[in-house]
Amino acid sequence: MMGVMMSSLPMIVCGVLSVLIALRLYDSRNLAMVRLLLFMVTATVLYLAHCVYFNRLTAVVPLTDTFYCFCNPAVFPIYYLYIEELTEYRPNRWRQALCLAPSLLCAMTVGLLYLLMDNQETAFFVQRYLYGNEFASLSGLAWWQGLCHVVVRIVFALQIPLVLYFGFSRITAYNAVVESNYSNIEGKRIVRVKTLLVLFAVTSFVAFVFNIIGRQRFVGELDPLSFPAVLFSVLLLLIGHVGLNQQFSVRDIDEEVFQKPESLETSADSKLLERIRMLVNDEKLFLYPNLKVSDLAVRLHTNRNYIYHAINVEMGTSFSDFINSQRIDYASKLLEARPELSINDVMTRSGFTSSSAFYRNFKKFKGITPTEKRTK
Repeated sequence: MMGVMMSSLPMIVCGVLSVLIALRLYDSRNLAMVRLLLFMVTATVLYLAHCVYFNRLTAVVPLTDTFYCFCNPAVFPIYYLYIEELTEYRPNRWRQALCLAPSLLCAMTVGLLYLLMDNQETAFFVQRYLYGNEFASLSGLAWWQGLCHVVVRIVFALQIPLVLYFGFSRITAYNAVVESNYSNIEGKRIVRVKTLLVLFAVTSFVAFVFNIIGRQRFVGELDPLSFPAVLFSVLLLLIGHVGLNQQFSVRDIDEEVFQKPESLETSADSKLLERIRMLVNDEKLFLYPNLKVSDLAVRLHTNRNYIYHAINVEMGTSFSDFINSQRIDYASKLLEARPELSINDVMTRSGFTSSSAFYRNFKKFKGITPTEKRTK
């Protein structure tokens, strides 16, 4: 009984998360959430196949194994598609479809071979290869079926570094856009998804090692099976939690941010940086919590690309750091001049909407916390 529970735990977690994500989609439809739902559904089917395998339901193993040969190499690319939907303004749909082509080809080939194999050959393959990990004893269509399963493992292994690299690149580029256009970046940057991408890669590598060792060694063994079951379940819960709470994405950023910038050589204002500093300081624009680069562009009657160039290139900092440093200077003076104000009051009066952002930036620019500043 405990073995059945452990083998089905990741499947149950994915199924529940799929329902929760589907309910969220009912209220607010967006393509990133659709990709996350596709990921969870694919993971549910993947762990259903594992559950069938570990509980030796051999009558349906050929069917679930076919789905497994799609889901196993597809789950990682689908998670990348979720990241791309969060970070890419106009993702290439044909390229996204090609990401799943190897998985689909693997599953179609495996399914076709199962259809061509007779019952005796199928039973021999299931017992000797899937449960016995014996490739040398295979022959005929069973040999080709075993070869296809080896290819599935190889495809899965090759995708891990690719998805990790391109996933990190997408998230890093997206975060740079956010930091260059918003003063308040809380809830806008993608931080936890990047962390989960690493955890997912590490866990997937562990899964690959388990595949190399052979799934058959975990059949009927509760203790060895419990570790990967709990590990994957916790990771999937974290992925679902982060996904359900990721409200901001590239779709919420102004479209003009992604337009090709004009040439800066012909119309750049040599005094623009000075004008930016005067505007921000004299009118204390940094106190506006949701200040954006486009707001400065409107006030200065210029293009946001020039604002970006002046701050990011000439000053060598991001827009968010430029504004938040002004806020922290203002907050530091308030702490000294107005001891009757609480730290929370100082935070809101300085343009921050989040205590975590306030403390993090204060530590970043002053080297101490607001509490330490007040007690000095």
